[in-house]
Amino acid sequence: MSDRYLPQLRVLGGLLLLGVAAAAWTTGPATGVSIVAVGLLTTGAAMAAATRLPRRRSARRWLGPAAAVGSGAVTACYRGPVVKATGWWWVLETLALLVLLVPTVRRMSGTARAIAHTAVQGGAIAALPLRIGPHLTPPSGPAETGVLCLLWSLLAAGAVALGGYLRVQDSRRRRALAEQRRDQCLEVARDLHDFAAHDVMGVVVLVQAARLLARQDPARAVELLPRIEEASLQALAAMDRTVWTLNTDGGQDEGRIRDAAVPSGVPAPPAGRPPGAEGSDRSRDRRHDLGELPELAARFTRTGTVPARLDVTSDALDGLPGEVSATGYRIVVESLTNIRRHASAATVVDITARRVPFRVGTALRITVTDTTEAGAARRASLPPDRARGGLGLSGLTERAEALGGSLTAGPHGAAGWRVTATLPLPAGTQPAAYPHTRTSPRS
Repeated sequence: MSDRYLPQLRVLGGLLLLGVAAAAWTTGPATGVSIVAVGLLTTGAAMAAATRLPRRRSARRWLGPAAAVGSGAVTACYRGPVVKATGWWWVLETLALLVLLVPTVRRMSGTARAIAHTAVQGGAIAALPLRIGPHLTPPSGPAETGVLCLLWSLLAAGAVALGGYLRVQDSRRRRALAEQRRDQCLEVARDLHDFAAHDVMGVVVLVQAARLLARQDPARAVELLPRIEEASLQALAAMDRTVWTLNTDGGQDEGRIRDAAVPSGVPAPPAGRPPGAEGSDRSRDRRHDLGELPELAARFTRTGTVPARLDVTSDALDGLPGEVSATGYRIVVESLTNIRRHASAATVVDITARRVPFRVGTALRITVTDTTEAGAARRASLPPDRARGGLGLSGLTERAEALGGSLTAGPHGAAGWRVTATLPLPAGTQPAAYPHTRTSPRS
């Protein structure tokens, strides 16, 4: 139940309770103070539970047991007389106790406490026929009263079953939400690793190059400052978007959590506005895909010291499924990040994309190869705590295998490294869900 309806429900509950109080005023002399009092108690407790009053949940947990104890005490002490109004109060009290039993089973924390409260409330409901049967004129026999107690026990069992069903559904919903939040956090972590780390490594490489040039040619070192600034802004935008998605509500921004961390090339948003708020919904929720390879290669060359060459056939990126295109882009980004992190002597990077035969169909094959020429000067190495490898390629290998393909990485040539990903394409694939610019045969 949405909280926005609680004020209306509380008003209706208050009006209904006033009507019950008026009925108690008119029928009190004939039915007795005890019947009227316990009827008002159980009805008021049921209305309070339905409208979430009192506000403290710990206090609401005792509404059902308190009403059940009062009802049981009146049943044990009542000696008649039984009139027509007594029967109406008896039915109203039964309904109120059943209403209280459902949330007790559904929300009570702790197995022992839930069983104890359920037993107290169920016993009070099952004993209600003892208040009426023996005091009728003429009194009902033990068999008839026992049958009524059995029927009321079945009513209580039905309320317990309903509460248990709702309890199981709540538990499943909580587990599903927890898994969803965990998946969202893992996705954001992957985005941070795939995109932000790529731009941060660009900053590191440029700073290392500037430090070396400053000793030999300070003027050339100064020329690197605009490129360092550009790479820094890209990394800042990536981290800003990631932090913002972590601070959003999981339920409202489920889709945006997965797609909002689109850092590269997007300036940092103004203060007080969420990243991407200045753009359209389409651009804000757009996923990276292989259509951005030319931009990625150009940015890698511009913000680093190693040029990237792109070789993509004219039909390689046509009609790619969205998941294949997004996974391929992540593989390229991770490969370029690893080149900046580990291949300090690389002189050129080649990125190729081809459609190749695969089993009974076709597949997209992506290769990222770094080449080291003889006598190439080595750049400064990374700090010791950053020199070890991460888990990016292993996670992307799992993604490629989940699509039915494969991903391999290993030495190439004298001192180079090659990453090869084969992503199968389903027969009759439709254009990607996120349209992208087609690349020329050779860029």
